[in-house]
Amino acid sequence: MGRNGKRKRKPSGFVSLLLLLAGVLLLYVALPNLGSAARAAFVDGAPGTFTASRLTCVSHPGHETCEWSGVFRTADGTVERRGVKLYGSGRDTFESGQEAAAVDVGNAGRVYDPSGSNEWIFTALMLIAGYALLAVVAVRHLMPPARRPVRPVLA
Repeated sequence: MGRNGKRKRKPSGFVSLLLLLAGVLLLYVALPNLGSAARAAFVDGAPGTFTASRLTCVSHPGHETCEWSGVFRTADGTVERRGVKLYGSGRDTFESGQEAAAVDVGNAGRVYDPSGSNEWIFTALMLIAGYALLAVVAVRHLMPPARRPVRPVLA
């Protein structure tokens, strides 16, 4: 029996399975992006120039998200990447053909502003949530229940 004289219920296997799957999914999404999110935060990559060519917008109810795609060229001119998007760019950021400084941190299809990125915050939150869900499942199923002291019966 648990607190207040109520019987303690065994953890639900179905709920634990859902928590386990959610935790694994969060880690599966966050872990591969951890390196590029950290490099973007610290602007650790090849500097160059981004030339805007096309604006793509996605409308959600009450909200619109826009991002510019174009060409990135490294400062030394050795690398040119076409069809990359500038993270954090919006509808009013550029006009077609306009250039801006950018950094290639190795993230496929994306370059970043030289001031850095806050993308790491969301990635870190997903990692923390994933590990927390796995810890909940581990505590519920792998930790032995606390032993209650046995009171001697007096005759």
